[in-house]
Amino acid sequence: MPETYDHNKKPVTHGMARVQNIRMHYITAGSGPALLLLHGTPKTHYYWYRIIPYLTPHFTIIAPDERGFGATDKPPASDGYDGATNAKDLIELMDHLGHEKFAVHSEDRGATYGFCLAGLHPDRVTHLSFCEMVLSDRLTEQSYFTRENIAAQFNQTGVWNWHIPFFWMPHVPEMLIQGREEEFWTHFMKAECYNPNAIEQEAIDEWVRCSRAPGGLRGILETYRAHWENVDVEAKIIEHGKLSCPVMTVGAPEFFGPIVKGQMERVSDNIVISEVFENCGHSLALEQPERLANLLRKFVLS
Repeated sequence: MPETYDHNKKPVTHGMARVQNIRMHYITAGSGPALLLLHGTPKTHYYWYRIIPYLTPHFTIIAPDERGFGATDKPPASDGYDGATNAKDLIELMDHLGHEKFAVHSEDRGATYGFCLAGLHPDRVTHLSFCEMVLSDRLTEQSYFTRENIAAQFNQTGVWNWHIPFFWMPHVPEMLIQGREEEFWTHFMKAECYNPNAIEQEAIDEWVRCSRAPGGLRGILETYRAHWENVDVEAKIIEHGKLSCPVMTVGAPEFFGPIVKGQMERVSDNIVISEVFENCGHSLALEQPERLANLLRKFVLS
């Protein structure tokens, strides 16, 4: 496992927490207000290695491997991979670390969990940064095999999420991906970038290693097989009313782009920062870490 370092080139601290009968691996670093970082697919805490040195002078960073990923346990699907279960995992992690209140920065699949955290536990989340993601019902629509969805990724009005039903299928993605993890995940991640070299080979090698580990691929896929549960969980949050905390959105034109803001406008009347990073793709924290860190400081600390 490659190491992550703070702004003083000091290695981060690793730990294991017991949350909802699983062991969750996490890293901590820095000092200041607590900022929880939630990664996407097929990543781990190591996704944040470029942005953490920009954040640790200002925040206490907590970055877990989410349920099913990295060194965190990968329980049977019956134990739940939906947004509500993941939100409870993260609440118990922050309880374990003694953080009553905290800000959240979330990207991709992690933003599903970030939204559920803010919606289901409003007394705990002070700020929500919801980036490069849409709500689950929109994700359903963008997975359809239509001319409009396919064209959207070429005219920068959205993206065709072809992988949602593919990853949801029982057994088939395992059959096709196992033994070809390096080829599949390398293509999957680099195709989402504006600059494919922004994702270094060391990072790809780490995520490929994790997906090949016992339960690694299944753990990743179960987060997609919980899609319809996520639709229902998010619908209940929306029925309850708007989010109470300030919200920040960031999109990238090579992926979700400007539609991220519109998704949060459905659920929040308090969007205080919204940007689309030009010359950027789906991996914001790798492609434009300094710009993203500056926005987070402005959002949480101003």
